[in-house]
Amino acid sequence: MISDRWMRRTVAGFQPYQVAPIHEKRVINANENYVNILDIPSVREDAEKLLSSFRPQIYPAPMADSLRESLAEYMGTAPDCILAGNGGDEMITYTMGTFLNPGDRVLIHQPTFDMYEAGAAVLGAETVKVPDLPGFHRNWEGLLEAVRQHSPKITFICSPNNPTGEAAPLSRIREIAEASEYPVVVDEAYMEFANGKSAVSLIPDHPNVIVLRTLSKAFGMAGLRCGYIVAAPEVILAVAKVKNPYNLNAFTQAMGCIALRHRREILKVRDRITAERDRFFKELETEKGIRVYPSQTNFLLMDAGASAERLFAAWRKADILVKRFSGKPELEQAFRVTITTEETDRMVLQVIREVTHSA
Repeated sequence: MISDRWMRRTVAGFQPYQVAPIHEKRVINANENYVNILDIPSVREDAEKLLSSFRPQIYPAPMADSLRESLAEYMGTAPDCILAGNGGDEMITYTMGTFLNPGDRVLIHQPTFDMYEAGAAVLGAETVKVPDLPGFHRNWEGLLEAVRQHSPKITFICSPNNPTGEAAPLSRIREIAEASEYPVVVDEAYMEFANGKSAVSLIPDHPNVIVLRTLSKAFGMAGLRCGYIVAAPEVILAVAKVKNPYNLNAFTQAMGCIALRHRREILKVRDRITAERDRFFKELETEKGIRVYPSQTNFLLMDAGASAERLFAAWRKADILVKRFSGKPELEQAFRVTITTEETDRMVLQVIREVTHSA
């Protein structure tokens, strides 16, 4: 039996991020890409060449040099502005571990990605939350006031936001960066689906801006875990101080380069997803009994009101797993549905109609 006396005080009563067990056939709860990129002939060909010469007994490049060069070319920056790791979650952990002391403050709006608050809690930092305005629109004036009042050590802006789907205007991010004397982390995990302008463009004039990206979503590499940050070179050097020496395995490094080399083919899937998202959104808008929110991601957030419990149970009975939220009162009756194919969305809609029309 582990005694609480063994534990770091900030961890003893900590509730970890929970991943729902999966029993359903159609899993649309984690915003995964529905296409296996190895089914793309050019990607498969290069992956097979990689396997023929791959040496797993050799340690990976500590700074993922080739991948940094590929990511820098993709993002339009220099390799020394890139640091890669095991998914966006690891990059969040490293960034917090670099800048946060116990008792420091982290600023977020809510609802947003759970890992910001969770990471802060582990390190003994306090999270200041600014609730969204009605309709899950960010309260930008409230965030600016919170920056000035609390002087947060890190401010997180998720753009487009998970789970609401709303993107942040660059002008608002610039205002936050100019108001803060500390890092502002802009999480752009879903930016490929928004086709918006990245906050990377702010870094030359605002070196406190750190942009978080990933190859998990639009690039279909969630299982290989490849996230990265883009920041001023001195910020990259600072975060690299807390990075494990061989944090990103050699196979993921090489597959990341392959995915970026074939991004034109891979991002055609992204285009199909965004087209289906927009089509499905318009269809859901006409349904009585639910409210769906505009999204610039590969998912839609919907509120089912009084039908929420019955709807979730009906989806599971139909072998469909969607994202349900716990511990978030503002999302108590909400669901997040990953966009995949029209066939799957038709099944999701059929369940909605069966439940809401019988209410």
